[in-house]
Amino acid sequence: MLRISYTLVVFSFLSHTRIPLSFSLPASSSFLPLPLSYSPTPTHTPNIHTSLLFLPPPSPSLSQLMRDLGARELMFTSDGQYRISESLRMKPHRDVVHTLNYQNAHDNPLQRLKREAPHHPLMVMEFWTGWFDHWGEKHLERNISPEDFSLELRAILAEGASVNLYMFHGGTNFGFMNGGNWGEGEERGRTYRSTVSSYDYDAPLSEWGSVTKKYLELRNLLVETVPESLSLNPLPPLPLSVPTADYGEIKMTLYISLLSTLQYVPEPHTSGTPIPMEFLPLNKWSGQGFGYILYRTFVPSSASSLTIHGLKDYGLVMLDLKPIREVGYFDKVTISLPSPSSQGLPSRQLDILVENGGRVNFGHPLAVRKGISGSVVVDGVTQANWKIYSFEFKNSFIQNSVMVIPCSIDRGGVWLRTPAKEDSGPALFKGSFTIDGTPKDTFIDMQVHNTNRQRVYIGKGNEGIQHASQHEWTLDHI
Repeated sequence: MLRISYTLVVFSFLSHTRIPLSFSLPASSSFLPLPLSYSPTPTHTPNIHTSLLFLPPPSPSLSQLMRDLGARELMFTSDGQYRISESLRMKPHRDVVHTLNYQNAHDNPLQRLKREAPHHPLMVMEFWTGWFDHWGEKHLERNISPEDFSLELRAILAEGASVNLYMFHGGTNFGFMNGGNWGEGEERGRTYRSTVSSYDYDAPLSEWGSVTKKYLELRNLLVETVPESLSLNPLPPLPLSVPTADYGEIKMTLYISLLSTLQYVPEPHTSGTPIPMEFLPLNKWSGQGFGYILYRTFVPSSASSLTIHGLKDYGLVMLDLKPIREVGYFDKVTISLPSPSSQGLPSRQLDILVENGGRVNFGHPLAVRKGISGSVVVDGVTQANWKIYSFEFKNSFIQNSVMVIPCSIDRGGVWLRTPAKEDSGPALFKGSFTIDGTPKDTFIDMQVHNTNRQRVYIGKGNEGIQHASQHEWTLDHI
């Protein structure tokens, strides 16, 4: 019988007491997918964070530039239903086709497009079958029911328009390939919101590949509307459901402090001021793309006030390796520093760990830098002399720091037994489980009870995402 052992490593941005010390792997599809059945090796790499790129409509100068450079492909805009007139006023070349994006049609957008651009073929470039999640929001907060999905799609086809479903199949952006949004509606205010990488979009095919009610509605609608000469008769059988299994509980028995793995990241960059990720001399001078960045310096022991300008997106301030304050997405934040526990020391080590929660991919703030893009002021004096470390969580870091370091305490390894109660800052936690026979898909249930929080829920289910913040949970390696 085939037996495969898996190792689950979870990174906690905060402290031991803020992470569950065990996870369960149920067969229920209400939680975060962990696909095992199609893994070519016993190694898989999910991360709880999603990415969708929007760009503004091309201007006449941009389309002309592309033509001048030899582009002969069809160009098109992809606009929201309320931006038809705005896009047409830009007066691009007649060979630039205008298409629409929407989920619920209001005021007959296809009819408006037909009136304002009668020479264009009708197309809904993005018909949104569901929506993605931001951290801290209810799951599928902006969604469309299967019945309304069918009605809207029927109306599009009745206009003789072409349609592209976004999405037809849910999915997962592994690693740190998620995005973010800024604002999105007057009622939300001008706030940053990080998008999760679990793309459980409520699409016709689910994130884990199963048929949904929307799939059945779509299938029936196409049978009705597609000309008989083009239809398949009989239709192919429905896809089989993806087999799942319940693998029980995984206890996170070992941990390692993130700051003890500095030897496995690139050499620190020395700078007189904090530098954002994008300006670091990494990756052939293209900068740091994602992950975490650590800013380290020393401040006088008497320091009492710290002000950070331009922190993006989430930060953890530590003095002498002890966490003292979590900070959020602010242009400027000021915190008080505790008095030193020991007298007579000339200085204390200041660490600021910052997470890139995902770059904004819609609207105007597309060039926001991640990390610290401004200055750090201590008691009114701009702090200098920084060492900057990059945690990109690349495969080399995972293999060197997570998988190679001995797990046995008896062999002198760096990994330690997970304490029941300890507050020592960001850390990685390790647990293992074994599967007998052919692996099947499963789901990580991150509902837990601990002393610090009555209930922490990050997985996807009927209750949605509760008490969730981007920086508390990152599944970095399985």
